Amino acid sequence: MMRGRLLLLVAVALVLSGCGGGEPARRADPAGVARELTLTLDRGDDDYDEAMDYWRRVNDSLVRCMADGGLTYQPYVDQWAVDRRIALGVSREEFAERYGYGLTTLIDYLPPGVRRVDPNLTALRQMTAERRKSYQARLASCRRDARQQFGPAPHVDTIAMTDEESDRRDEILAAVDRDPRVVRAAAERTRCIEAKGFSSADSRSLVLSQAAERYRDGFERAALAAEQAGRDSSALRLADVFGAADLAELKRLQQREIAEARQVEPCQWAYDDSYQVVYREHLARVGAGGG
Repeated sequence: MMRGRLLLLVAVALVLSGCGGGEPARRADPAGVARELTLTLDRGDDDYDEAMDYWRRVNDSLVRCMADGGLTYQPYVDQWAVDRRIALGVSREEFAERYGYGLTTLIDYLPPGVRRVDPNLTALRQMTAERRKSYQARLASCRRDARQQFGPAPHVDTIAMTDEESDRRDEILAAVDRDPRVVRAAAERTRCIEAKGFSSADSRSLVLSQAAERYRDGFERAALAAEQAGRDSSALRLADVFGAADLAELKRLQQREIAEARQVEPCQWAYDDSYQVVYREHLARVGAGGG
């Protein structure tokens, strides 16, 4: 968390579907890396309608591209492609008040217009190994074309960087971390959190993260089983998957998460706001050809 929530937008080499493929190698361009990161950061401000319009255009492009190769692609928007807070249309203050960090509180929440399971994965499992390889190669090519045409995805990025580009990105982030303003903001964040009786270490929320993972894994297994059986998993809820004892424990975890987030998150937001100002300055300087 020390670099701020905004960096969750920069998920390098993230593949939003199991049908993906890698990007071709290219030469490192420091200014280009900075401009790409800036564009990704800017797209993180898109609202829900803008984000879904992006995926509609991408899916239309993928359907046409795959059809040109004699293949079928079913439009799909991954459930994690849209930030939960953006999908819910609430401020960060409202989100913390209602959902805490969103770890244990939104496990069965499904943003409108997205799906829990990629229908193309089901189709892939029914293909021969040779046809599957051909399909995946074509889809990877179509995705590269779509990204070149429409740019990075809102809220999540699909940058595939070479080792040189990754090194340059890391240099930018290290320079931001060394900036005196960020150092001061980090110290204030620590002081603020500890003054409220909490540990400032990232491991503070580890128990919540692990608990959420257990429930999420079980829930997603149930969703996948439902889809494979030909049932729509969009209406599936935690109460359909877990028993009363598990649900009672989850309720206690959710109450703990919300109570903690209400106190801790304002400390984090102050840091995030300072970090973003400095981060943008560094990206602008490198993007303009500076150091």
